[in-house]
Amino acid sequence: MGGSRVALVVANDQYADPGLRSLAAPAQDAVALAEVLTDPSVGGFEVRVLHNESAQEIRFAVEDFFADRAPEDLLLLHFSCHGLKNAAGELFLAVADTRPTRLASTAVAADFVNRQMADSRAQRIALFLDCCYGGAFPRGMVVRAAGEAQVRDAFAGQEQVGGGRGRVIVTASSAMEYAFEGGELTADASTPAPSVFTSAVVDGLTTGEADKDGDGWVGLTELVGYVTDRVHRVTPNQNPQMWTFGSQGELLIARSRTRRITPAPLAPELSQAMESPLPAARFGVVDYLRERLDDADLGQAYAAFQALHRMVDDDSRKVSEAATDAIAQGVPRVTPAELDLELADGVAVGELRVEGPPIARTAVASTEAGWLRVEQDGSTVRVTAKPTAPSDRLASVIVEGPTGHCTVPVRLTMPDTESEPPPPPPEPEPKPTPVPPPPEPEQTQPAVVLGRTAASDVPRKQPAPEPPPKRPASEPPRREPEAEVPPPKAPGQVPWWAVAALTLGAVVLVYLNWPGAEYSRYLWKDVDVTGWRVYRTWYDPVIVASVTAVVASVVARWSGPIALGVVAGCAAALIQGGLLILGGGISYDQTGTWIATTVIAAGMAAVLLIVLRPRSWPLLPVPPPAAVLVITGVVLMLLSSATKHSDGISFFTVTPLAVLHPIVAVVLAWPALAAVDATAKTWLTAAAVTYSLIGIVGAIPAITEGKSAGDFAAGVAGNALVLIAVLIPVRRPLSHP
Repeated sequence: MGGSRVALVVANDQYADPGLRSLAAPAQDAVALAEVLTDPSVGGFEVRVLHNESAQEIRFAVEDFFADRAPEDLLLLHFSCHGLKNAAGELFLAVADTRPTRLASTAVAADFVNRQMADSRAQRIALFLDCCYGGAFPRGMVVRAAGEAQVRDAFAGQEQVGGGRGRVIVTASSAMEYAFEGGELTADASTPAPSVFTSAVVDGLTTGEADKDGDGWVGLTELVGYVTDRVHRVTPNQNPQMWTFGSQGELLIARSRTRRITPAPLAPELSQAMESPLPAARFGVVDYLRERLDDADLGQAYAAFQALHRMVDDDSRKVSEAATDAIAQGVPRVTPAELDLELADGVAVGELRVEGPPIARTAVASTEAGWLRVEQDGSTVRVTAKPTAPSDRLASVIVEGPTGHCTVPVRLTMPDTESEPPPPPPEPEPKPTPVPPPPEPEQTQPAVVLGRTAASDVPRKQPAPEPPPKRPASEPPRREPEAEVPPPKAPGQVPWWAVAALTLGAVVLVYLNWPGAEYSRYLWKDVDVTGWRVYRTWYDPVIVASVTAVVASVVARWSGPIALGVVAGCAAALIQGGLLILGGGISYDQTGTWIATTVIAAGMAAVLLIVLRPRSWPLLPVPPPAAVLVITGVVLMLLSSATKHSDGISFFTVTPLAVLHPIVAVVLAWPALAAVDATAKTWLTAAAVTYSLIGIVGAIPAITEGKSAGDFAAGVAGNALVLIAVLIPVRRPLSHP
């Protein structure tokens, strides 16, 4: 796109002669076309618009437009107006002061435009005529002209143009047809749309859909083909035409905003390997596709990118993670990640660079800020800021390509016009004159300070204490009676039937939740909403709780309340997990296992309640420091479930029942803090600690599967705070002084 790119848009919709009907579309034509041609990311033209000007003004502008041009310049001239003919069939373009009876002097003759084009030194010229030359008049369309005018004959002189110069003329219709305005013109039409022809031209350039071969450029032949298809959808009787004179090769009009790349077909062997039942084979496919993503053949690279997307949902976690990492490498990256511009003389200029594999560097930069201009040359993006209002300070540049997009914040700073002097130091405040303290009044009784008399008190003579009465030598000394404190009630041993029932239930839980081979069983999977899944492993919270329950049940006969509390914490974790997964509909193919797990855990909890027989559940008082820790822990657990992962999804999106985990934590921790009975406090504390530790284990998939450090950190911290709260030794106030 060397040389200057200049466009002249001539639009006329109002006519002084009553015989020429007003048109609705030309004004809209001019605005829409000028906007897309001026856009540096599309046309990059320097555009001048003439609206409802006189014939003399337009003739002067046309001659000036073609004069004094360099050979490498690209010129585009667009007319949107009435097309008329004289008695000899010669074409004239009607303007504001045109009189149909005096066309030679009041209209712009096609022959005049023809001569200016032929005399111009520019080697690339395109002429667009959105006017009509005769034909049918369908209902609901507004006709722009009557009669026939031969366009090719009017510009036949261009055939003699030599010197490698090319001329292309595009018309809205053929010599035997009308050009139509979109919709019937009414007296109250306030926002008319551009004409069918110009609207198609603007859409083809704006969206890049006219770039049929996907090479990133819109050629004139491609544009006319696209416009013809669009026009036929609205009015099949209108056929846009294109004539070329001396043109060699394609005339590139604009750059496509987004380069469309057609993926190459994958080799059959590669497609078969992607479906292999062996994870190792599929992992090798990911490595191969990662290499192809860097291919200079964009079709091959795009095919690899699409294939990697299909492998993100692979059942093997290693294959899925490898595919995700490879896709991330194909997304365009921009340096710098943030652009700071400093305004100087009303303008600020900066540069961005698009980086990544070749397919990522095909990304196109754009912006929605009117005061920001983006010009792109390959991987280099030049950003120019010309603010028009004081609020024009923040904007963004969007770099979008076939493999993804990224957004670069743009900040505009104003230079310091004049430095303000520093504020004077504050004057020191006058120090107040010290006032001697008033003399202390005499005290008749000593002031008690922590069991001692004040130093200023005068000691008073105390009466001597009376000696105790003498007792006979043979009488043994008497001891003062002490307050009787009942010894703590030792808990009885756990009955054998309870130990057997708890152990049997825990062993069945281990059998039901046995992980098996790696990645062979799901713990849960959300197939309907998010696609999230977690596999059963030896460190998943269910198998950890089941194995811990077996050990604690076996030693419960001798360990008493502590072991029973551990079993209670494991049972609570399994019941909560079962309700969450079954209620959330994410059990996938493990529904039967989860139902059995929940029922058995509930049975074990019933056995524990029978053995422990809690007489009361006091909830107050709770030490304030411990209460603060528990509440903070619950908030962090909720924050963990609400934290979005890299795919923009949180666990609350999977199921709102994620709120069950912090609820159960409070149900166990709060009574443990308020308990006064030693046995109840012991087993409740053990239950709360066990439940919190299992919760920490349950947070591991957030970092291993979800790659969310925030979710993992909040979950671990929340459970840890609850654990600390119930373990902190709290000194209770004495009941008597």
